[in-house]
Amino acid sequence: MKIKVYISIFFLALMHSSKAQELVLSQPYAAAQFLSPASVGNGVFDQRIQSNLRSQSIGGSNFARTIIVGWDRKYNRRALDQTNYLGIGGQIISEQLMNGLLNTNYITFNTAYHLFLDGDDYSNLAIGLGVTYAQTNLDRSKLRFGDMYDPSGNLSGNPSSEIFLSNPGRLSANTGLLYTRHSTDTYFQLSANGFFFAKPDVTNSPYNEAPGMRSTLFVNLEKYFSEDYTYLFHGAFSSRNKENTYVAGASISLPILWKFDHDRRLYVGCYYRVKDAIIPSVNIMMDDYIFGMSYDIYNNGLSAAGIRSNSFELTFSKSFGKRKQELMRTLFD
Repeated sequence: MKIKVYISIFFLALMHSSKAQELVLSQPYAAAQFLSPASVGNGVFDQRIQSNLRSQSIGGSNFARTIIVGWDRKYNRRALDQTNYLGIGGQIISEQLMNGLLNTNYITFNTAYHLFLDGDDYSNLAIGLGVTYAQTNLDRSKLRFGDMYDPSGNLSGNPSSEIFLSNPGRLSANTGLLYTRHSTDTYFQLSANGFFFAKPDVTNSPYNEAPGMRSTLFVNLEKYFSEDYTYLFHGAFSSRNKENTYVAGASISLPILWKFDHDRRLYVGCYYRVKDAIIPSVNIMMDDYIFGMSYDIYNNGLSAAGIRSNSFELTFSKSFGKRKQELMRTLFD
């Protein structure tokens, strides 16, 4: 009986930690809506699709898998004399923990109004709003101690005694402010955002707490140097309930082939998530396609504890529509 109690306590603690844990990406710049709802409608093309696949395993077993797919477009920017415009987009996030034992899905709709600040249409300020619905599902068939639902230690068969909610959901809003300067040789972004979306409560415990707002700041920069080469920088700060995350790093791009109508570059870089991981990454830009791969080298003490943890992330994006040829094509597109 005592070992069953320990297992139950461990499982509940794991459920609590998974609820508190923020979604983490090693290449967040490859999923613009993940960074800010104000990003919808950005870039040199009319519309784009972006995706991330992140897999994390511990001790050789898959612990977490995160899939992100986003689409956005410029909505009403067709006339040549029309500068300010509306961007719209949607994003789906699926997070699967412990081989699908706990699944949380997020569906988000974002919209942003882009207001240009100069006559060259290089600088604009975007104000974004988003709505997110999150739903969590617990696959009871993968539990190995079903009798622990009953506090007495016996399987009573009475569903009302279970502590877990059936398919709990949460509706929330997000907002962001994004400044972008996008010229022929420079791409710069600075943004502040507030995300209220979080995992729903999975238990009917009276001690569940509201998740609070996640505040984020980030900066993106890519600029030409030495003719066809570029350097890129990404830095971000995130905070929720006094738990802070810092990320910073850079890449250098090497031209594979350059023509006026083609951008083909190889990006090689490294990023650091403070007190967590060093992240080498490689990205390839092929005209209107971008591919990326990264690997997390953890430095948070898991190896010292005898637990081998590893994570890798794959990204892919495809842009569509008419391109503004005079503007720089960047990895942030």
